[in-house]
Amino acid sequence: MTYARTTHAIVVTLLAFVLSAGVGCSFSKSISMSIKGISKSVSSPLRSSSDSSQSDATRYRDEVADYAQGFVISGGGDISGFQRGLAGIAEKHGISDWESDPETWKSLGVGLGRTQITDAALEGFAEGWAAGDSARSDLMRQGFESAR
Repeated sequence: MTYARTTHAIVVTLLAFVLSAGVGCSFSKSISMSIKGISKSVSSPLRSSSDSSQSDATRYRDEVADYAQGFVISGGGDISGFQRGLAGIAEKHGISDWESDPETWKSLGVGLGRTQITDAALEGFAEGWAAGDSARSDLMRQGFESAR
């Protein structure tokens, strides 16, 4: 894992923790904004020139995967907070209905695949996040396997 990727993962983990901790809205929002600013300032100079040529779709998939990975690494937490954070990422990338976007579900699986969770834990996340939707769960499994 590169230094930039590690640094980005740490920042994403902190962001996921703050968002899932249920901290007051204004405080959480200001911390979130600070963490995002730190993330950009720390990782931007370290990214290769090829990263700047990535499509917005690729950046979205990477950010969703990083977010899922950070959520798991931070110990999980509030699913509704996680979903609000995910909706914010999607909105930033112009996606209004992330729940219907197959790439979101694959990317969530990729993020889970980057962690050391077991297949049983994957099934738990797939069941919880996909809320019984087998197509979404299947997409998460595909992403998970591709990251292993």
